[in-house]
Amino acid sequence: MGAFTVSIELTNERDEILAEEGHVPLTGVRRVEVNALVDTGATMLVIPESVRQDLGLRTLDRKLIGIADGTVLECDVVGPIKVRFQDRTSVGSAIAIPGRASILFGALQMEEMDLLVDPLRQRLIPNPRSPERAMVFAVGVIVHGPAPR
Repeated sequence: MGAFTVSIELTNERDEILAEEGHVPLTGVRRVEVNALVDTGATMLVIPESVRQDLGLRTLDRKLIGIADGTVLECDVVGPIKVRFQDRTSVGSAIAIPGRASILFGALQMEEMDLLVDPLRQRLIPNPRSPERAMVFAVGVIVHGPAPR
């Protein structure tokens, strides 16, 4: 496929909620614009510890993380973090890696944002089946009564 990067915005979602509720000014919302490596082999968003500190993200959990060279690290899962790519967003968590790690745009966020990899042009594109907004698939969901519109 070839590696390529995209520009994404990362936001401390907790800050954003506090700003919406009027508890902090909009200028107090911590956010950064970064270049992230598109990595369909990475399950989650991966950020270096320095980005975690810049955004003031809390530790939610700790997990064992397998990295490309076969090393296993115990790392913090941090959040809540909002990822924005073009007009699509995903809110969730990220893996904070110590040191100078690359930012990886993981498969979970890409799937939630309904983005597809265009390997020939080395870019991310909105799913052509849902170009206006993300469609998330809920396989196995049974709707009782009339379907919601």
